[in-house]
Amino acid sequence: MVMQEIKEEPEARIKKWLEQLQTFRNPVPILDKKVPGETDIEAQIREAAYYLSLKNSSYEDLCWSLAEKILEKNYSMPTIEAIRKTAEEISNSSKTYDELCWLNAELEISTKK
Repeated sequence: MVMQEIKEEPEARIKKWLEQLQTFRNPVPILDKKVPGETDIEAQIREAAYYLSLKNSSYEDLCWSLAEKILEKNYSMPTIEAIRKTAEEISNSSKTYDELCWLNAELEISTKK
């Protein structure tokens, strides 16, 4: 009789384990990928800035790109000299690489809307 109890006990434990495993393996759907308190535009800007940072553009290229976007928004055809001057001012403003990615993404998305 003792031998039978020993055989049944592992089987019962395995069944309990399998039931527990099946309940924990059910995937939980993630419906909302936004950060709490974040608007749709902020999420788009964050995503665009992330992909821009993956391009590994140089700091100077990001400054130039931001200067182009700023001047194109204010003037239809900015001169290269104006872009160069604005890019230099941006470079001297001590913005971080991430801030430049964010600002470039923000201007890009705002011009598309």
